Amino acid sequence: MALDEYLYGKIAGYFKKRKKAQIEAAEHVVKLEDIKSRLTLFARAATGCPIDIYSAEREGGYKNDNFFLPKFFHAFPGYEENLSFYLFRVLYLSIQKNLHLNWTDKEEHTLEASRQMALQSREKILPPLFEQYPLTQALHERFKTYFASRVTSKKPDPDFSFLYGKWMLDEREDDTKDRLKNFNEKAKKAIENEIETIMKAKNAVEEVVTLQVDKKQQEDYTLMHHFEKVDTAEEWEGGWRDFDGEDDLDEHSNALEELNMKFTVRVDDPVHSVYQAEFVENITVQESVEVHTEDFFIPYDEWDYSKRRYKEHFCKVYPKTVQETDVRYYKQTVSDNASTLLGLRKMLTHVNNKYRQLRRQTQGETFDLDALVDLYTDIHTGHTPSEKIYLSSRKREKDISILLLLDVSLSSDGYAAGNKVIDVEKQVSILFGEILDEFNVDFSVDCFFSKTRNHTTYQAIKGFDEPWSKARYKVGAIEPQGYTRIGAALRHSGSLLDKREAKNKWVILLSDGKPNDYDRYEGKYGINDVKQALRELNQRHINSYALAIEAEAKYYLPQMFGQNHYQILTTPVELLQSLVKLYEKIKHQS
Repeated sequence: MALDEYLYGKIAGYFKKRKKAQIEAAEHVVKLEDIKSRLTLFARAATGCPIDIYSAEREGGYKNDNFFLPKFFHAFPGYEENLSFYLFRVLYLSIQKNLHLNWTDKEEHTLEASRQMALQSREKILPPLFEQYPLTQALHERFKTYFASRVTSKKPDPDFSFLYGKWMLDEREDDTKDRLKNFNEKAKKAIENEIETIMKAKNAVEEVVTLQVDKKQQEDYTLMHHFEKVDTAEEWEGGWRDFDGEDDLDEHSNALEELNMKFTVRVDDPVHSVYQAEFVENITVQESVEVHTEDFFIPYDEWDYSKRRYKEHFCKVYPKTVQETDVRYYKQTVSDNASTLLGLRKMLTHVNNKYRQLRRQTQGETFDLDALVDLYTDIHTGHTPSEKIYLSSRKREKDISILLLLDVSLSSDGYAAGNKVIDVEKQVSILFGEILDEFNVDFSVDCFFSKTRNHTTYQAIKGFDEPWSKARYKVGAIEPQGYTRIGAALRHSGSLLDKREAKNKWVILLSDGKPNDYDRYEGKYGINDVKQALRELNQRHINSYALAIEAEAKYYLPQMFGQNHYQILTTPVELLQSLVKLYEKIKHQS
């Protein structure tokens, strides 16, 4: 890059960031991120649907069960006035969704056509909106007056797109005959390259178009450069760039702020950097074709929520055993967390040494009132009464089997609150495993990742009957790889717990909590399959609990695990404290 280009880019970037920072720092500015959780509850109450809210590229709209709203709003001098804009937009989108006013065919529509349809449809939306929510009429008039006052000589027509949004493609599940083909064997192996740079996109992505890689077209592509712009990133226009995996993301951070992430290509090529943009499920992704293999696998059903039935023998789970070891990682973890391990040991010792009050005993310190009532009832009715009428406080051996299930998909290679997710999972597994082994608890440590429905790898780090003294050195050897097909992994975990004789069985999932895979397993489809897998575990009297290491998990974990069956944490210390509480809960239920 020439010196004049470098200087221009730095100066232009400085003033651009300064202006944006001044706007966002103002007290009257309402940021969507700050009110997202409250708006989500508000939207779900208004629609009765599991609505999720995302930042919009500009004006936003609705798509399936997702609302897209502007990143921030600052038109009025008061915070409450600007906040009312978001409340109005949520109610407006709720009525629009209930009336099914959106694109439903898969033909490509222009942005101008989408805005025009949204403007025309207001005549159908506003009357029921004002009838159901009378206060919105005054808000509408105020917002309409504001946007009408912003006309200029160059743009004499009022722009109401921020008020009414745009139409988006309201996609539905279809029985497409197209099927994805699996890529090479590299997807089944751990990544060989460390992710060095992770950058969060400042612009959201509302719609994603997934392109198939044409290797011949990529090889024939002639490299062309256009020098009209300085420090910009080009959007895809039909040609291909090399997927070289080089880490030059940070050098182009300014240019990437304007990049549209609408077009994506799914590949298995290694990368050194990750550029993340928020987007919702792309349900147009096809299912993968059936792949025949001679390797041993276990077939499992998968739940199709749209058809309310199982896809029989749909997923293939390949049980494996981790053979590699990393003794240094184990020793370093124990050394670095010596004080935490000591505190954990004390807390769990206290839990184990607590006396439990046992009811209806033949001997005890005091009477069981319920048993006494039953005794007198039996005497008066002529039945032989039971002698078990005492309460007794004593220690009782617990009949417990715990399966600790780690999500080691590529998402675990990211960071949460400055901590690498995979390291948090491994450290917790080692420390918690040390304590469970000391208290002679029957436990197992497993991990999983997937590559389409045809290949979910389920790795046993420590089997139930394997000594921890050998298995503990394996934990450090696991590496992030593949995707997150949680439903198949839960079903296999349940089959392993079915073989244990313990009465109190638990699956504890450590994950970012978001189901996804290379083929169709995202959004509502994946969430509902996980819900169904958890119902299956519950029917077999297997308890489940999730520990999510990702702040965004609060928007979809409740949909899968329900309340009081999950926690969202970001550090090993928080996670260990939660495990103590969970362990106490497990002991009380046994």
